[in-house]
Amino acid sequence: MIKLSVSQAARRLGVSRASIQDQINSGRLQTHEGYVTMDSIRLAYPSKSLHSERDAHFQKMQKIKANAMYKAHAVDTIKQENEQALMTIIATLKSNLYKEEIKNKYYQLVFVELSERLEVLEKCCHEQDKQPLNELQSWVDQQKH
Repeated sequence: MIKLSVSQAARRLGVSRASIQDQINSGRLQTHEGYVTMDSIRLAYPSKSLHSERDAHFQKMQKIKANAMYKAHAVDTIKQENEQALMTIIATLKSNLYKEEIKNKYYQLVFVELSERLEVLEKCCHEQDKQPLNELQSWVDQQKH
């Protein structure tokens, strides 16, 4: 025969100690040597679980676990979304860099071609035009570096 103190029975049932005492005083709850028996508790409180304290603790732990799992999943989802966004940004930056490298190579070729044409022009021009042409050629050469 399992016996509980009045306080233990109250905690397990989720009721007040005074409520248990009232049941004892009215004769609906039997005691044995100052303790309440599990059988008499079941008869007096047929709809109550005797494990309410443990059940409440278990439910609380289940809720904490569910919240943690939700948060962990949310963090994973956010992390995946951030990784995808970063990968998209990196791909765009790589594409833009490639385009700029192509432009840079084109401009380098333009400067080389311009220098060559200025040299040809210098050979064919009048003496009075050679000085400004040399200055232009020097400026173009400086811009290449």
